[in-house]
Amino acid sequence: MKRTVSALILMGALALSSTFAFAQPTDNIENKFNDISGHWCNSAVQMLIGKNVLPFTGDEFSPAKAITKGEFVSLLHDALGIRIEYFAAPQIKDYFEDVDQNASYTTDLIDLVTANIIEKGGNFNPGASFSREEMIHYVMNAYKYQMGDKYALINIKPPFFNDDKDVSPEFGGDVGRAAHYKLISGSKGMFHPKANTTRGEAAVVISKLVSLLEKQNPVVTVSSEADIKDDSIVMKVTITNNSKGAVSLIHSSGQKYDFVLLDSDKKELYRWSSDKMFTMALMYSKIEAGKSVVYTETLSGEQYNTIKDKIVSMKAYVLGNSDEFTFDTKGYEIILK
Repeated sequence: MKRTVSALILMGALALSSTFAFAQPTDNIENKFNDISGHWCNSAVQMLIGKNVLPFTGDEFSPAKAITKGEFVSLLHDALGIRIEYFAAPQIKDYFEDVDQNASYTTDLIDLVTANIIEKGGNFNPGASFSREEMIHYVMNAYKYQMGDKYALINIKPPFFNDDKDVSPEFGGDVGRAAHYKLISGSKGMFHPKANTTRGEAAVVISKLVSLLEKQNPVVTVSSEADIKDDSIVMKVTITNNSKGAVSLIHSSGQKYDFVLLDSDKKELYRWSSDKMFTMALMYSKIEAGKSVVYTETLSGEQYNTIKDKIVSMKAYVLGNSDEFTFDTKGYEIILK
């Protein structure tokens, strides 16, 4: 007799030339900005600080201040971790007439234009403020780019807000979809589409976009599987990179994985690593875009026969860490019977 049991676990978030980088927070929010404690944008700003992507300096965040297009470009670009490699470095003058090639946001802007998140042509006005409806247009373009083939164009009709009539026709679909995905909620039923986008509003919308993408389009999936036979059990754990770029894993020792078999009381019957010796050298591995790594071990013979009737579940562990995602330290459990 033979049967196979498997389970799929989704992890962390996004795409290619574009991947999410989950940097750990390096500053306490109150230590970095002294003007947003208790503010409605506080948690969003804290999330973005944790990813080291806020393009602002100084002691104050100034949440009510209009964000410039240049600042927004860097914020959106870095929050999504977009990185595009070119055979030859593009020149910004091929895209916009009024942007300096050496400006801090220029390479970010080039990436966003290449990804069709921002449309090229004429003047970009990087130091100018811009409307909330235009901000949402860029955000929804970014959502479409990051979702790739998984993007579904949903047809949503008004009303979205009490001031829908004030939304420019070319932005109506973007505003509707942003409202559908709860990226925006308005204030007292009003969106105020022509109002300038503030730093606080941009931080909140982009943090919500990051969370939405992490949920809908995970970078990495981990699946565990057990192939149960009369005389053995084959244990597998598969790590699949669904993004458009390579992801890297860092292992603190030669042990990259482990398997544990448990009884009905969750007591350990068998641990693959218990009688193994591993080098303590730091090790690295890489999973290319669209590829998978499979770790597998077989338990058979007398050791298996002794416990096979008691086995109820299996936990697979992946040992290591990554800047792109986080493994579940509790393991990936599947029920076998």
